Amino acid sequence: MMVRQQRRRGARIATSRHPGGGSARRIVMTALAVGGAILLAGCQSPAERAAEAMAMAQQLASAGQYGPAQQQFDIAVAARDDLPELWMARARNQVALNDYAGAFGSFRNALDQDRTNREALDAVAQLSLATGRLDDARDYATQILSLDPNNMNALLVDATVAFRRGRLDYTEKQIAKIRTLEPDNEAGRVLASQFAQRRGRLAEAQSLIEPIFIAGEGGRELRRQLQSLYERSGNARGLLAIAQRNAAEQPRDPATQLALAKQLLLSGQDRAAAQALDQIHRAAPGDAQRDLTVAMLADVDVAGPTLIAMLATLSPPDPELALAAAQYALARGDYATAERLLAPTARDRQVGPDTADEQGAYALALAGLGRTDDAAGRAKTALQFDDGQTEALMARTLVELAARNIDGALRDARVVAAQSADYAPGSALLSRVFNVAGDKLLADRALFDAINADRNDPIALRQLTTMLVQRGRGDDAIDYARGFTVRNPASVAGWSIRQQLCRQTRDANCTARATAMIARLHGQSAALPATPEDEQLAERDYSDGGDAK
Repeated sequence: MMVRQQRRRGARIATSRHPGGGSARRIVMTALAVGGAILLAGCQSPAERAAEAMAMAQQLASAGQYGPAQQQFDIAVAARDDLPELWMARARNQVALNDYAGAFGSFRNALDQDRTNREALDAVAQLSLATGRLDDARDYATQILSLDPNNMNALLVDATVAFRRGRLDYTEKQIAKIRTLEPDNEAGRVLASQFAQRRGRLAEAQSLIEPIFIAGEGGRELRRQLQSLYERSGNARGLLAIAQRNAAEQPRDPATQLALAKQLLLSGQDRAAAQALDQIHRAAPGDAQRDLTVAMLADVDVAGPTLIAMLATLSPPDPELALAAAQYALARGDYATAERLLAPTARDRQVGPDTADEQGAYALALAGLGRTDDAAGRAKTALQFDDGQTEALMARTLVELAARNIDGALRDARVVAAQSADYAPGSALLSRVFNVAGDKLLADRALFDAINADRNDPIALRQLTTMLVQRGRGDDAIDYARGFTVRNPASVAGWSIRQQLCRQTRDANCTARATAMIARLHGQSAALPATPEDEQLAERDYSDGGDAK
């Protein structure tokens, strides 16, 4: 799911401490001293300066101090740029820093100076693939295969480029060769699984990689492919297992931990999900993390009472988590839930720069409940500290609508919508104001703008399909919902919206499939009807003029 851009000011950003212990710090200090000595040693030859800097860089890299090591590598190549082994060492360090663009350049420099360097040739082929340079990746792989027709990495690059270009017959031929040479090659199995999935052979795709995962093995790419297959079948147990494995590998990564919280929530483990969310927000406070949490809750389609009960298991929840939960409720138009979540802390708290977001959200909840006087006062105070605070502007818009001040409401609603094109509640508010003003064309356009800004936002989908049904365009609403679930097969919200639309049109097969997917994603047993032909994801892409089969 795509997440809207950060839209509030003053976001707090959590920063990690510099890694390494005392010995590592001593190495860094030594490196800095030596680096300074190198720069000051004007009597040294370029070769000597390069050798000393490279030696220190390698020492730092061996201690895991890749940042300081990079500085020394830069000093070395500034002194001597004609040493292939120096460029290779620099490139390996850049890979450790996840600087793949820089690593590509360093490997290219090494290759330019030594055309027989197989490590450099292999690296630029793989980095070209990783960075989307498909033509370069294919060319480099072809060079390698001309020297060694059975080179496994080159075969994988060549087959992957063909697969992405839609040349499926050629891909199948290369996969067969890979599987013959190394049947247990993990990357080969993943590619074979992706190919089988593209052909619509989902059982085969799963059987190629699932045993590796069940055995406790398999890298991130294998898990990503298996997750895609589990999502298509609504395999909640498998999705939870993958989320747990990923979270164990990256215990400090908020996105990975949020994915685990989602699966815990879907499996009914509300207390564990609440604890995971609480830890995430304590470790990474701020607007960006709240937006991610709102998107996750929207995807799971958490009801207000469930949300309140879940946070009640914490004593108390982190204020950032409570605010995120309230913002999700506000996005759904559930003002009562939002007010109940915020009242314990926001009701009597003094407004300041650090509480403007909370007070703005509380003001919007009050305005939605019709308590306009209190809402107006709190919105005004919040806007004194942040004149662009989103929920405070939305609260003021509702207050203005209640007072029939259409011009004022339209002014504020336009400001909110302009802050972020993919903030669906802002578009819905603008649509509401336009409807009151009698401009249904612009009202409808605002909702189309929201779904076009983020086609994977279930809140925008719900807003749009509701409008389309009201306009007598139920078939269009079904089309939008169908497309959403094809792109987001593990979205409970998407299937819930589609289920409601299927029932309205009395489409029994569609209703049965949506109902089954909702149950399965919640970990319940339910027979899954066959996927309709027009929804199978075996689309063909022959953009490179490849073979069609």
